[in-house]
Amino acid sequence: MLPRLMFRSQTLRPRLAGVPALVMPRRMLTVTRTLLMTDGEQHIYDKLHGELQPTKLSVTDSSGGCGSMYVVEIEAECFRGLNRVKQTKMVNGLLKSELKDMHGMRVLCTVPPEKA
Repeated sequence: MLPRLMFRSQTLRPRLAGVPALVMPRRMLTVTRTLLMTDGEQHIYDKLHGELQPTKLSVTDSSGGCGSMYVVEIEAECFRGLNRVKQTKMVNGLLKSELKDMHGMRVLCTVPPEKA
């Protein structure tokens, strides 16, 4: 029997149960696709990643796999200087056609820390 894959919360870092996670640069972990995404998660991920070039992006189907509810956590430089409402409207505008087929979507937008 194959070991069950697990995900740490808030990241896209897959690891095997009971095996320590690989040490990799954080940026590589947060923008890399995962093989375990549903088609809906992958579609939203690809669309947002292509348009906004986020430094962190996580898309999760919170409806149990039926695709009616998603949680999107995104950190992007293009949000700098915008309030949370405008950041969320930017994401919702990109996913306008997808939102028609969903019950809802929770969007958590952040701005990356400024470089020293």
